[in-house]
Amino acid sequence: MVAFFVRPAALLLLLTPAVLEAASFDVATEYRMRALSYANLNLNSDIVNNHAFISQRARLGFALKDIQLGDRKGEAQTMEVAVRLHAVGVAGSTTPFLPPFDRIADHYPNAAFVPFIENAYAKVRNLAGWNFDMTFGRQNVSLGSGLLLDDDGAGMTGVSAAGGFPWLGMKGQAFILQAANRQVGANNLDVYGFSVDMPGEGVWQFNELIEKDRAAQTLAVNGCAGGCPISRATRYFSSLRYQLHYGPMVFDGEAALERGSAEPAAPATEKIKFNGNAEVVRAKWKQPLWGQTQGIVRMSLARGSGDDTSTPFTDEAFFPSSGHRFDGLERSGFGEFFAATPYDAFGGQSTATATGLQAGASGIVIVGLGVTPPAYNGIVLDLDYYLFQAERNLGHQRTLGTETDLRLRYDVGDRFSIRASAALFTIGTASNPTQGAARRYMLEAFGRF
Repeated sequence: MVAFFVRPAALLLLLTPAVLEAASFDVATEYRMRALSYANLNLNSDIVNNHAFISQRARLGFALKDIQLGDRKGEAQTMEVAVRLHAVGVAGSTTPFLPPFDRIADHYPNAAFVPFIENAYAKVRNLAGWNFDMTFGRQNVSLGSGLLLDDDGAGMTGVSAAGGFPWLGMKGQAFILQAANRQVGANNLDVYGFSVDMPGEGVWQFNELIEKDRAAQTLAVNGCAGGCPISRATRYFSSLRYQLHYGPMVFDGEAALERGSAEPAAPATEKIKFNGNAEVVRAKWKQPLWGQTQGIVRMSLARGSGDDTSTPFTDEAFFPSSGHRFDGLERSGFGEFFAATPYDAFGGQSTATATGLQAGASGIVIVGLGVTPPAYNGIVLDLDYYLFQAERNLGHQRTLGTETDLRLRYDVGDRFSIRASAALFTIGTASNPTQGAARRYMLEAFGRF
């Protein structure tokens, strides 16, 4: 593993003379190490679930770029061939993938710090003289803000196209992909989608995603005691996103709808319908203070619909199968500990429900406020506060918890950074009636070349 990662030049010996005539050969590497300590992951002080370990993430990528394929319709056709390896793993824990970390590890083909192929593709630019790129093979994909779809570093295999339209400066992309192979279970998820960008004062983006899940599973809806067994499910997602950079203000908002249906495993069972929605808004304001320094104030609002108990065979809980939620072997979302999305969160009853919430709770409402004062000798301080509530809860209590995050950052250009953070999560009555607290501490070093 180590020899492979630190001796990329050896691969050059394998290249044919024809390949070596490519305009450029790029090698990119990155490495991240995190020392982590979690306390009270179950959100229940009576059941001890503390973890301390070191997580690692490494990438090594090779790319042959600007391979000439000849001209077509006056446009130069070029090709790029790339391979990127990705490794994630932990040290310092004998049981690193007990709940709730097991679900995160299962997202990746390998979680033992053994490289897997994140990217392996051929990309053709200006194919047939048209102003778009075609990518064939294993590639990274993200749709919109990641609310609907993001491979989170695992890669997806298929075909995608991206390019500009001949009017109004519009751009678009389309793809047909299969989700990455997991460590356990079959690979049953296919995704199809497209997006269209229309620039103006800001950028409007329309996104469409279709999920076809052929895995036999049980949906937690009220029409069946203990959940409804299904043979396959088809979900349709549509979203509208708006981005604006105007002077000191940055705005990013996305609203999404979910439709579709699931086929019952038993013929006598009624078909299940999907009818969810979600919204995410992020905004920040950069304010000059003294000299050349500036501070930042930010806010975030997010909501995902929860299941309505009065509609037994309709699932109103917004839940895309491959939305953005992972960062290596940790969660990524609102809050350093809870890492919530509009549809799921970390900790608590994560092994009992798909959402990570207590049974009966679904959908999440998030309110976040944060501030970054001017840097001191290159050291940046971030302070954030989040309130989390369940959108619906059979237990009537809706407060999932609150979280306060403190981060210190020091960057050496864009090549190396050190980050330390502390997150205090105060447990709400919807997560545990006895409440209490949970914590996360982290020290990170990151480098790239």
